[in-house]
Amino acid sequence: MKHSSPQRHSTARRRERGSTFAELMLATLVVGTTIVAAVSSLSGSAKVYDYFSDGPHEALMLAQEVHEAALMLPWQSEPGNAPNFGPDVVTLWDLDELEFDPPRSADYEVILSHIAWMQKSSVRVVDLENPTVEVDPETFDGDTLTELKVSIYRGHENLGEFKWWVSEPSRGSMSGS
Repeated sequence: MKHSSPQRHSTARRRERGSTFAELMLATLVVGTTIVAAVSSLSGSAKVYDYFSDGPHEALMLAQEVHEAALMLPWQSEPGNAPNFGPDVVTLWDLDELEFDPPRSADYEVILSHIAWMQKSSVRVVDLENPTVEVDPETFDGDTLTELKVSIYRGHENLGEFKWWVSEPSRGSMSGS
């Protein structure tokens, strides 16, 4: 009968007990690193989501709703024109100094996801050669630009002001020719 050596006996006993301390430390390091990476990734995702859900991106989207509605409005009232964007908005000029609280889509539907937000619009005519100067189109002799500005608020916080130059559609395109 063979007798095992003391060294073989202790190795066999260690295998029965399980892992060594070094192996446990290595496993703890791997698991810990994985947890830290996962938490960092989730934290970064939460910051990005906050930007896109409550930040400038959402403000731009709300402003674009008013801009899209403005592009569908006639510039002059004609017999039979009915309101196209709310009860009092028949022409583009009716958007001047209007507030939409709660905000509205281009179809004038309430945007429930942003119920605490507000859209403020203004329309102004400026000198083409100096767009910082507002002019009266009835008395001004030079070329002009028309600016649509939409400001977005959440409570009293102004989240952004967005401006577009808009141009009057030609008469031919309105009559379908």
